[in-house]
Amino acid sequence: MPDFLSFETFITPKIIRIVFVIGLLLIAIGVLVRVVVGLVHLQLIGGVILPLIGGAAGALLLRVYCELVLVFFDMRDKLADIAHKP
Repeated sequence: MPDFLSFETFITPKIIRIVFVIGLLLIAIGVLVRVVVGLVHLQLIGGVILPLIGGAAGALLLRVYCELVLVFFDMRDKLADIAHKP
């Protein structure tokens, strides 16, 4: 509990991994639903191919965003180490 109140350690790097997995699951569910709807309506390009491409792009963008957040926290840790060196 003292670490939680003192902000000595950050919980965001731990949470961002959970957010990434939940985001991937939501993207996969969205793509699956859109593909099923596209198959029901017999739409090949707009109902099957584009959702798959959009899902892949969304997963890539989510990964990049999560990595950027982790990089900011890693930079903070490295800067704190540099500041503590004599």
